[in-house]
Amino acid sequence: MQTLPIRPANSRFTDKQWQSIYDSGSNLLISASAGSGKTTVLVKRVIEKIKSGVNVDELLIVTFTEAAAREMKERIEVAIQEAINDEELAAQKHHFVEQLSLLPMANISTLHAFCLRVIRKYYYLIEIDPVFRPLTDETETILLKEDAWNDLRESLYEEEADWFYELVENFSSDRNDDGLTTLIIALYHFSRSHPNPDEWLASLATHYDTTQPFTSSEMYRELFYPIVSQMFEESLIALKDAMILLEGEESLAKPLDLVRQEYALVESLMNSLRGNDINTVYQLLASFTFARWSSPRKAEEAVKEVNQEAKVLRDTVKERLEELKTGIFAHEPEQISYVMQEAQVYVRKVASLTNAFADAYRQKKAEKKLVDFNDLEHMTLAILQKEDENGVAEASRFYRQKFKEVMVDEYQDVNRLQEAILTRVTSEEVENGNLFMVGDVKQSIYGFRLADPTLFIEKYEAFANEKSGRRIILAENFRSRAEVIDFTNLIFKQLMNREVGQLEYDSAAELQNGFKDFPENPACQTEVLIFENKSETKTEVEEGEEVDFTIDSGIEGEILLIANKIKQMKQEGMLIYDKKKKSSRPIEYSDIVILSPTKKNNLLLVDRFAEEGIPIYVNDAQNYFQATEVRIMMSLLTIIDNPYQDIPLVSVLRSPIVGLKENELSTIRLKRPFGYYYDALQAYIRAEDLTEEEHVLQEKLNTFHQRLVEWRVQARRGMLSDLIWQIYQETHLLDYVGGLPSAKQRQANLHALYERAEAYEKMSYRGLFQFVRFIEKMQEKDKDLAEATTEVPTDAVKVMTIHGSKGLEFPVVFVMDLNKRFNKMDLRTHYIFDETWGMGIKWTDSFTRIRYESLPYQLISAVRERKLLAEEMRKLYVALTRAEEKLILVGSYDSKDQALKKWGQTVTSSRLVLPDTARLSANSLMDWIGMGLMRHPDADSFNEDNEPAKVTWIMEHPARFKVSFYDYDALRTLLSDTRQATPTHTTISDSDSMNEENQPDWQAILDKLEASYDYDAATKTASYQSVSEIKRVFEDPDDKDLLTLDLAEQPVHRYRYTNKELARPRFFEREQTVSAAEIGTAMHLLLQRLPLANQPTLSSLEDLTSELVLTGAIDAQVAKKMPLSQIISFFESEFGRELLINHQVVKREQPFSMMMPAYEIFADYPQTDDSQLLIHGIIDGYFKTETGVVLYDFKTDYLPENASAEVIERVVKKYRGQMYLYQKALEHALKEPVKAVKLVLLSINHVVDLR
Repeated sequence: MQTLPIRPANSRFTDKQWQSIYDSGSNLLISASAGSGKTTVLVKRVIEKIKSGVNVDELLIVTFTEAAAREMKERIEVAIQEAINDEELAAQKHHFVEQLSLLPMANISTLHAFCLRVIRKYYYLIEIDPVFRPLTDETETILLKEDAWNDLRESLYEEEADWFYELVENFSSDRNDDGLTTLIIALYHFSRSHPNPDEWLASLATHYDTTQPFTSSEMYRELFYPIVSQMFEESLIALKDAMILLEGEESLAKPLDLVRQEYALVESLMNSLRGNDINTVYQLLASFTFARWSSPRKAEEAVKEVNQEAKVLRDTVKERLEELKTGIFAHEPEQISYVMQEAQVYVRKVASLTNAFADAYRQKKAEKKLVDFNDLEHMTLAILQKEDENGVAEASRFYRQKFKEVMVDEYQDVNRLQEAILTRVTSEEVENGNLFMVGDVKQSIYGFRLADPTLFIEKYEAFANEKSGRRIILAENFRSRAEVIDFTNLIFKQLMNREVGQLEYDSAAELQNGFKDFPENPACQTEVLIFENKSETKTEVEEGEEVDFTIDSGIEGEILLIANKIKQMKQEGMLIYDKKKKSSRPIEYSDIVILSPTKKNNLLLVDRFAEEGIPIYVNDAQNYFQATEVRIMMSLLTIIDNPYQDIPLVSVLRSPIVGLKENELSTIRLKRPFGYYYDALQAYIRAEDLTEEEHVLQEKLNTFHQRLVEWRVQARRGMLSDLIWQIYQETHLLDYVGGLPSAKQRQANLHALYERAEAYEKMSYRGLFQFVRFIEKMQEKDKDLAEATTEVPTDAVKVMTIHGSKGLEFPVVFVMDLNKRFNKMDLRTHYIFDETWGMGIKWTDSFTRIRYESLPYQLISAVRERKLLAEEMRKLYVALTRAEEKLILVGSYDSKDQALKKWGQTVTSSRLVLPDTARLSANSLMDWIGMGLMRHPDADSFNEDNEPAKVTWIMEHPARFKVSFYDYDALRTLLSDTRQATPTHTTISDSDSMNEENQPDWQAILDKLEASYDYDAATKTASYQSVSEIKRVFEDPDDKDLLTLDLAEQPVHRYRYTNKELARPRFFEREQTVSAAEIGTAMHLLLQRLPLANQPTLSSLEDLTSELVLTGAIDAQVAKKMPLSQIISFFESEFGRELLINHQVVKREQPFSMMMPAYEIFADYPQTDDSQLLIHGIIDGYFKTETGVVLYDFKTDYLPENASAEVIERVVKKYRGQMYLYQKALEHALKEPVKAVKLVLLSINHVVDLR
């Protein structure tokens, strides 16, 4: 290590920072914790290098993002300017001035940008065409891959290759081959992060080799043995702890003997494993069964508690051994070996097919002269590795001589391929290394981009002994208060270690308080807010009380808790410390950020905060395609491409572009009830003998259709962007949305669509069809875009994902949705990948159809699960360390009891680090947080039942926190209080001080307000009605629960003309009971499907009911309640026998639609008004006889057996109007009179003839 300059006493840098700036002569790894000033250190190191005579273009500085590269360049430029103006550096002024001119050409960029420079310079070394376009759009990449795969797949199907069919059968469902498609594209993508993907793919089958004993394999030594032995060792520890608890108490002798027996078994298992005797391990596990736990009945309460604690420990052992028994040791070793042999064949085929796909995809890119990000890296590595006839790598030698130092920011996010590139441009001499790496492995959260944090960990451990480099740890945090630092350390000291987390959170990794000037502020205590999603207490709203508070989900409860807390902090004037001004000020909305694991709750956040009056800014909300104006344009572009698409076509017709109403849309459909809606539209345009009103509609449709035809021609001939602008001009859509709320945003969104179309036309795909496909693919992959930016509010609460917050800091941080379950879907697919262990697959025996998890699949799954959970831990670390002053963690459980049960499973653990099994069993970040709090003294305030283990480090830890639980009523009260305390904001304008001269004409205003609408009656009903809704109008008006035959005043809903109040939704009911309506619907379905050729029997009805239950047509619970005997009785009646006799001409469940004057239905509708209603319904059945048509309808209303004639007449009155409508519809459709109208009352087997 070279001698460092002496650090001045007044230096703002710490000793470790000073060393990081000046140390050289060896490769350096700077492990920089959150808030440790790593960027400042890196910039200062650059300036010191320039001072020493190095030019800025002799440095390679690699950043993770383009934004970080720009920021780094700007910071270096500012530092150079300061050096130029520094009188102490006057002698080097010319040198620093020169650096300013070199800075634009300096290699300060992402690695991809550097790769592009290398390729442009040395393309000839690997004989590639220098004319290419970088493929930067993810959706374009997806489309290109799909096209390549579709071509390859088609050729394989044509060849009828048996091996391909076998792969399809093994990895796909019986419906399609999407499973194999997903596998090949995913494996291709995963393999590209390896320096030699072909070599890696070829090695995939290695771990399936059964020619040598499995116990001598690397997979056994590195995976199988450690995983199984750890489970046995933890079981022994748990059983030992249980024995200690049980010993010395006579009443617990039985459970003690049981634990001793099980301890002996686990010892035998461990000894067999140590001897590599996995056959014996299998036999012991297969033959052992856990005995029933014995609990003393008459023991003292303290003894019962001890017994319960021991049982909990023993149950964890039981779970571990059962997991092994049903997992790794589910089959005999011989069967495991057989499955591996068979699976190996499939793995080889998959690798071969992936190589074939890589060739097809490479060809597609070559045809379009495209190069993707993976190509940039692989081409660069190939150039750097290319040697001449003398064995000299020309490009590698050039860069090694050019760069005096290579600096890599965010080194924890580098992968093996990128590491190989960096190695080729840095010094080969270990003792004179010039690689400077900065990062924090605890913040490596980009596994989905194939970042490999093990590279950092390997160097972190190797450099500890200064073998091939040196490491410097920057642990001091200059960002956060002690409250934030202490809480983070409390959680992670218990949570993260090498076994579950990939890294020890030891004293070197712990955060240290670097900024101690924060004034005391009790308001900065960390808080945990939990909403009880399924609280048992929910006060009913009293009659007449305004309902302004509803919560539909746990996440909505969380949002309201956050809103309330923000209001509370604003009302109380919480103080925020300004480090630059060295003084405190009241909190502002812009001091606050809300972090969330995903973006899925952003729109709900915006809506709820708007209701609460809190300004909010969502960073990259990605809801562009959900905007109404964009959806209208996408629907229009879709039908310009192909008008035979009903939903987009109707959307455009209903939109402001055409402006049709629902009844007009229905009228068009009636011209051609079946087929495409576009055919119906064209038929209406050609129709003759129309009314005056229909002529107006026809003209409107004709105008639109002519435009559509013109646009379709333009789409084929011109540019897409020109077409979009033409549409804006001809439809005046831009002007229209300019008159709507959020006008600027809407217009910006439409302009952005035009600009995106322009950008799309520069891609490899062309034309409207491909553009629509491009957008559909984005939406299919959940890849929305951010709304077009108008202006960012200066004082608003910010919302972003945890990933998006990396590298940022905020005074107050809320972290929400902490109960979001870990996404383990990748662990449940038919395959799984690992950069070290290759590929694990599930294999299906084609003869028995049994699917087996191969042993490599099980072991790799265990490895990947730990890696996944390690990344989730690192996400939590990133989230916690964004806070400068206050941290508020928000989650939701069904109840407080559920939360405490989950958190309390580790409360008796006497070890500092939480047990592996507990951490592995966690479902969410909040589970981990809760476990980390339960043994701390502050947990006493919310946890009264459990006595935690006294772990000295935890008991004495300075962290302070408050945990609060809120059920529905508590949150309601909380919000009510803060709403009342929040002052009403008023806007004062010149109009508040008007004089008599400019008083408005109040009478004119009143006249306008009181003016009556000419078609007021039509506003009180909808133009499209069902018979079941209208039938209530014909019911007895004396019923106290019904209105008279007035028009409806409420929105469209069930019985909207007659009900005073909406029905209470069934999901509010505690128990979902079977309703009479459900039974009635099921009975109608049964009568519709029932064969009428033979007399129905109870047996035939039960068989048909069972069939309908199996197909999902009838719910099983409903089927149990169906009175089948009523149907048998009916078909024994005179009319029932008549139906059976005429079974060949009986028509059942006949739908109809017809137009009727509104005044024929509503008593107080003006007869002078010729408004029409479109009526639709379904007739139970009818049949024709020689004398006329017989119409019938079944009713399942409950009536007592001895119902009086008066009771029966009341029911008949209820349906008389409905049957009248059915009769009119049938006579209109058949052009024949209806001779009989039969109302069948099934419950009393009574038939009423309404004629």
